[in-house]
Amino acid sequence: MSKIDIILVSYNTAEYTKRAIASVYEETKKTSFRIIMVDNDSKDNSVELIASEFPEVEIIQTGANLGFAGGVNVGTKASNSDYILLLNPDTVILEGAIDKLFEYAQSTPKAGVWGGITLNNDLSLNPNNARARLSFKTLLFSALGLSKAFNKSCFFNHDNYGCWDRKSEREVDVVTGCFFLTPRHLWEDLQGLDETFFMYAEEADYCIRAIKKGYQPRVTPDAKIIHHGGVSETNLSGKMLKLLKGKAELINKHAKSWEKPIHKGLLQLHVLNKLLSLKLLSLFKKDKLETLKEWQTVYEQRNEWLKGYR
Repeated sequence: MSKIDIILVSYNTAEYTKRAIASVYEETKKTSFRIIMVDNDSKDNSVELIASEFPEVEIIQTGANLGFAGGVNVGTKASNSDYILLLNPDTVILEGAIDKLFEYAQSTPKAGVWGGITLNNDLSLNPNNARARLSFKTLLFSALGLSKAFNKSCFFNHDNYGCWDRKSEREVDVVTGCFFLTPRHLWEDLQGLDETFFMYAEEADYCIRAIKKGYQPRVTPDAKIIHHGGVSETNLSGKMLKLLKGKAELINKHAKSWEKPIHKGLLQLHVLNKLLSLKLLSLFKKDKLETLKEWQTVYEQRNEWLKGYR
């Protein structure tokens, strides 16, 4: 039996998936593992390509798009290892990252969830490897644009731990689901990911529930991957609608009753401010018009995404 079962959910990302799987085999030498690819009814050649290139990979075809959480849960039901690693298809493992992450997990068992550092394709830092849970402070500073204006500040950009240079290990609220290690006993205790979250925020929900059980997620700078992000999305508005639904659902599930309308109001203010700033910019920069249209779509559908996924 392998130490880690790697669950990779595929959806029309054939070449990225091939690259991700190849990097796992090339860079993982110390830790026994098995890869389970769950294909969410891809319309490209994902299944055929991976089956041909990597016959050792177990492929499960869902026959429908179950979303990230649904796909992961299908994969974990077919697994039996001591640890589960969620890995996005648009990632590349660097310098033995899985071996290093597993070693870190052995040394910090009380974390319950472990993650590493994410880089862009040019190896510059991508700070979206971890974040703070939603709160009045994070939502307010995001809505007012202060988290972006002062993105190196841990006060104004607490959401992304702005002053953390990612060169040290630390406790975090949420480990991003693109590179997310957790033990099977905790996974089973929490009953996996909540499939209410179709895509985005499911890992935040899992981490919040783990913290309530007495665990504290951690990140190590030694385990590095490339993460492209959002490659299965065809447009900005589609991604933002899912992301905002996920955030609204987190509020539905974890915020206090009196906090919910305030937090959702701040989500709406964030989108409104983004829309107004783009309208102003488009007067001087015509290349902003397409982005403006995307955000207009998001704002017009606010009554829908404010409900969350339920």
